[in-house]
Parts: sequence; structure tokens; C-alpha cells
Amino acid sequence: MHGNLKRLFRTVFLCASLLCYAPAASLADNFSTTNLQLLYGTNFHDNYYGNNTSDGNMTTLTLEHFSTWSYGDNYLFVDLLSGNFLDFAGSPTGSHTRIYSEWAPRLSLSAISGHDLSIGIFKDFFLAGQLNRDGDGFHAELIGLGTDLSIPGFNLLSIHAYLRKDNFNRRTWQTTTVWSVPFGTWMSFEGFIDIYGSDSNGTEIGMQPQLLLDIGNLFGQEFDNLSAGIEWDYHHNRFLNSSVLQGMIKWVW
Repeated sequence: MHGNLKRLFRTVFLCASLLCYAPAASLADNFSTTNLQLLYGTNFHDNYYGNNTSDGNMTTLTLEHFSTWSYGDNYLFVDLLSGNFLDFAGSPTGSHTRIYSEWAPRLSLSAISGHDLSIGIFKDFFLAGQLNRDGDGFHAELIGLGTDLSIPGFNLLSIHAYLRKDNFNRRTWQTTTVWSVPFGTWMSFEGFIDIYGSDSNGTEIGMQPQLLLDIGNLFGQEFDNLSAGIEWDYHHNRFLNSSVLQGMIKWVW
């Protein structure tokens, strides 16, 4: 367990270093944003994802980063989860912390080809990948294609189709959709939805929509870059229907 955690921490911090510094060095006017999220929910009984605690309570601290560079973009998040965790069979694991991370780099086909490939509502097309890891040995590798869409009312709408392989299932498919919708300057609706196949659980659906209030916009500059709201953590498969509403605070820098 400790060896897995050490390897995971090394991988995560290496990825974070590359994301935070390499893009900035390649092109000074590229975009970069990082945020820290604190979430708390009281109905976590999801033994498939490992978010299963004896009392249902779980606290999550999330570090999230997105940046662009000359030939594409990078997205990374790391979750540090805290609770009285149970294993798949419902027995105490003796662990009170878990860690989970995803790194999702993309290469712009327009940038690689040297030609503007935008057409209609499609702003660009990407070669996309994901590396998903947790401290208990789970891993998934994904590769596929993605596109960014230009849709009125959306700040962001991205759709991806992947070939997926994890250490519990044969090769399968996954779709990932990410969105951000502003409501004026004081509220936003954002999140993602993953849908993928499995060997025995049928279709897996996991999503985390968030509704956030811009606290700085409402209460002044002393709360600048701070938002608060709710996140719905939802996971469904043939044997499970997990639904948890969490309170959250988000600080962007």
C-alpha cells in the first residue's frame, strides 16, 4: 500500500510539474488556471468506485489544473479523500484516506497539421488520452479523439470518444463530455459525464455536475476567486445507483 502511494505521488507531482511549467515556458501568452476544492457529502456507499464509508460521510480535497500550450492542452486533477472506508464486501479497510488522480492531455490536430480544421460548430479536433490512477492499485489508460464545440450559452463544451483499458475489464469504449455554462457573472453550471462499458456491470455512468456561486462577485474583492455551491456525485451501473449531494468551496488562482 505505502509503495503504491509513493509511486502515485511521484507520478502525480511529476505530471503537475510538467503541466505547470512546461506550457508556460513554451509560449508566454498561453492560458493556465489552477484551483483547490473542498467538498463534503454524507451518503457515500459506492463500493465499486471505493467511495464507501461506514457512516456515509466523506471529505474530498481536490487539486485541479488546466493549461494550454503550442500544440494542445493538459488537464489534471488529484483527489485526496478522507473517511472511514469499507472494502467491496463492506468490511473496514483500516484506512482513513484514499487518493485518486487523472491526467488528460490533448494534441490539437489543427496545430499539428498547420491547418485550421474548424468547421461549423466544431472549433478543433484533438488526439486525446487519459491516465487514471488510485493508491489502491486501480489504473486505466485511454486513447481516442475529441472535439471542442462552439455552442451559444456555453463557455466550454468538449466531447471525447476513447478506447479504454483498465485492470478490471477487457478493452472497451468510453465517452467523456465536459461543459461550463455561465449564468450572468455570478453563477456557473459545470461538470463532466463519463459513460463506458464493462465486462459484468453493464454500462457505467459517472458524473459530477456543479452549481457554483461567485462569492467575490457577490460580496466584494476580499472574496475574489472564491466560489461556493453544490456538486452532485452520481454513479450508476447494473448493480448500483449511488447519488450524493455535496457542499463545496472552490478557490482559483
